[in-house]
Formats: sequence, structure tokens, C-alpha cells
Amino acid sequence: LYNSVELSEHGPSMESVERNKHLIRHLKIQSCAYENLSPTSTRVEVVSSIMANWNLTILDLESNSIGDSGAQALSEALKTNSTLTTLNLASNLIESNGAQALSEALKINSTLTTLDLQYNSISETFTTNLNLMISSSLFS
Repeated sequence: LYNSVELSEHGPSMESVERNKHLIRHLKIQSCAYENLSPTSTRVEVVSSIMANWNLTILDLESNSIGDSGAQALSEALKTNSTLTTLNLASNLIESNGAQALSEALKINSTLTTLDLQYNSISETFTTNLNLMISSSLFS
């Protein structure tokens, strides 16, 4: 298993990560690598496929501009993922629709313990409610 892989301009290709996703525990995708995928639907499909990995525990997508559509796709993947404990979605242009989709996924997902939504266009109240949902799932 690879403890940590960083997908960047000078790192492994997205195709290599996709082929070896079953060996990766911690994945950080930098915006330069994410932006090389086109169109947006391909980006979302690849990230959702990576989340289907049975070993991935940490996914860091900070500053990738995934927006509401990316958050909605991730929320679908979260509903069936049983290994991811940490998801960093800070600075991703996520608004209320994406946050709502994530909250629906958190009603089903019981393994996620950390969700970073800093610097998105989500109200502080909504972010607090999402964090409470994660905390309550830890004790149920």
C-alpha cells in the first residue's frame, strides 16, 4: 500500500492513480493536476471512481474548484464508501446545493470523521450543522 500519494504537475498521472487506486490510503490532488482533466464531468467521474477505493482513508481536494456539481458527485460516492475518514473540500466554490447534497450523504455514511469545508460559500450555521452530523455519527 502507498501511505500517501500527491497528484501534482510533477507527480504520477491521473491514469496511474486510477490504475493503482486500490493501493492508495491518502490522496492529495493538487489543482494543477485536477485542471488537466477535461471536461468537468470527467473530473467528477475520476474522483468518484477513486473514492470507490477500499483502502482510501484521506482524500484532499483543497482548492480544486469542484463547485456544487463536484460536491454532489462526491456525496453520491460517500453514500457507499465505508473507508474514508477525512475529506478536505476547503476552497472549492461549494455553495448551498453542494452542501445540502453532502448533508444527505452524511445521513448514510458512518465512517467520515472530518469534513473540511472552509472558504466555501456555505453559511456558518450550515457548516456547524454538518459538523454536528459527523460528530453524532461517531457516537451512534
